[in-house]
Amino acid sequence: MRTSTGRRVGTVGLIVALTCGVTACSVIPTGGKPISVGNPRKGNPLGDPYARVIAVPPSADWSPEEVVTGFRAAMASVDDPGRDVARKYLTDTFAREWNPQSGVTVYKQDGKQDEYEKAPPVQTDAKQTRVTLKGTVTAMIDQDGRYWPKGGSLNEPFTLVKGAQGWRISAAPEGLMLSEADVDRAYLKVDLYFLDSAWKGLVADQVRVPIDPTSNFAKTAVERLLKGPSSLLKKAVNSAFRPGTKLIDVTTENNRVVVDLTKPVDSDRIAPMSAQLAGTLAELTKGGWGFEVRVEGKLYYSDSLLAIDAQQHADFDPWTAPRDVYPYYLADGALQMLGKENVGQPVQGRAGEKDGTRTRPAISGQGQVAALSADGTKVSVAPLAPGGEWQDWVTGDSLTPPSWDRYDTLWTVNRPNGHSSVVVRRDGRQQYQVWAPDLNAVHVTSLKVARDGVHVAVVVKNGTEEEVKIGTVVGQGDGTRITDLQSVVDGDGNQTIKDIAWKDGKTLYVLTGKSDLLEASVAAEPKTLASDSRIESITALDGSLLAGAQDDNGNRQVLYWNRTSAKWEPMVKDEKGTVLFSEKDGPSSPAYPLG
Repeated sequence: MRTSTGRRVGTVGLIVALTCGVTACSVIPTGGKPISVGNPRKGNPLGDPYARVIAVPPSADWSPEEVVTGFRAAMASVDDPGRDVARKYLTDTFAREWNPQSGVTVYKQDGKQDEYEKAPPVQTDAKQTRVTLKGTVTAMIDQDGRYWPKGGSLNEPFTLVKGAQGWRISAAPEGLMLSEADVDRAYLKVDLYFLDSAWKGLVADQVRVPIDPTSNFAKTAVERLLKGPSSLLKKAVNSAFRPGTKLIDVTTENNRVVVDLTKPVDSDRIAPMSAQLAGTLAELTKGGWGFEVRVEGKLYYSDSLLAIDAQQHADFDPWTAPRDVYPYYLADGALQMLGKENVGQPVQGRAGEKDGTRTRPAISGQGQVAALSADGTKVSVAPLAPGGEWQDWVTGDSLTPPSWDRYDTLWTVNRPNGHSSVVVRRDGRQQYQVWAPDLNAVHVTSLKVARDGVHVAVVVKNGTEEEVKIGTVVGQGDGTRITDLQSVVDGDGNQTIKDIAWKDGKTLYVLTGKSDLLEASVAAEPKTLASDSRIESITALDGSLLAGAQDDNGNRQVLYWNRTSAKWEPMVKDEKGTVLFSEKDGPSSPAYPLG
């Protein structure tokens, strides 16, 4: 029966086509002669080809398993966004109850196992039966489009009843159930860009947007941008667009992407609006296309157009694509900046003098360094300028290494008696606590604020295990709080975490106790990049990843990750080009600003 089911539904329930281009047609393999189908999709110079799963209605002679398989295929059809064909697989009552917009369960199946739970053969006169889908849950996609990695077994029952038209589904899991391949075909990954609380920086909101075959990718992305941020960021970010602004169309003209809106923004918000658009469409316009914004088909200004450079987001917020930013490191207790030719020079002020009493430096975006005292009870700050003196900013019982946010606020965690209290301070103000109830009763070993000032990563210890969570910073001043903490690297046995470092506002590097380097985010499963027992600490900035290392002989060195060779290679040299390393005072603890 399994063989028959797979063959029949493969020709009538899982019809897949590849849309090949702007004016190309789709070829549907149906088991017989290929059939050419006109591509209804509009011109899309910004979009990639996409695979189409074309839904077909059920047949009266299909078995229960075939009906469930056909229903799964119909749920994956982007050409039927209302899921009208999918509802034909349901009883009239259940068709009215089923809500495909309530979220998506993403799963995968082991090719060596049956996709359905084995059950006794269905009797000829049976009027009701059950088919159970087996597999592994890998993620959830909520109504906002947030992709939440998630584990667990898939064991979902579908109840079917037999009527005059054959088997129909009378009960099924809520929402859509899509395989990982279905999601790759049916959803577009989009980084929506919104504005921080100060209206000066950009914050990425990683979402999945259903592909609309009658539209283009740019239009789909901008329409989702105008709907506003997802629930995780709703209280933490702003948008320059006026409430109620709609998108009329996105077209191309004279090597520009033309965005036509129903409302203009206020004059003082044109720059942030331009940055939002350029950032959101950056991945789709890598060829150098610029932008133009119109209102109801007319010029944005009465006498001139509103042109936007393709890199407007980088000009508005330099941390989205930082340039000419140099790393720092410690050598014999003195802070040095790594300059041209990878040669280090001591920084100005007291921080550049040899001092073995401070560790784990963190560099602000405005030329200050914070460091943790050797006994972990103080975090001191010094300006990187002539005459810059160390000042104790935060004191506590047991503090985590410091972290800066983009607003020159210093962050650390005090851990008295096994509890954790997030503490922040800005120059000239007293230290105060951040409201973070999810962290109060656990032991935090590390906290790092991302360069967007909104995302925050923490390492939490629970018994012998440590896990990494990413949350959201909401509010300002003494009203600041950390919310929506989500685990991105789960505790695994006796796993420990050596260090964490933000690549940007979306991606976090995690160094485990086994010296495995992972790449993690709230929108994807963590993946392993490398493993090297020498690595002790990490720092990152966009495409650059550095590590503090110590070899078997105790020699210390700063390494960089060579993406071409996929190897760690030594970085710090002297004036003669000789690689520097030393057992006692060798380079260690590399740190990028806001890293």
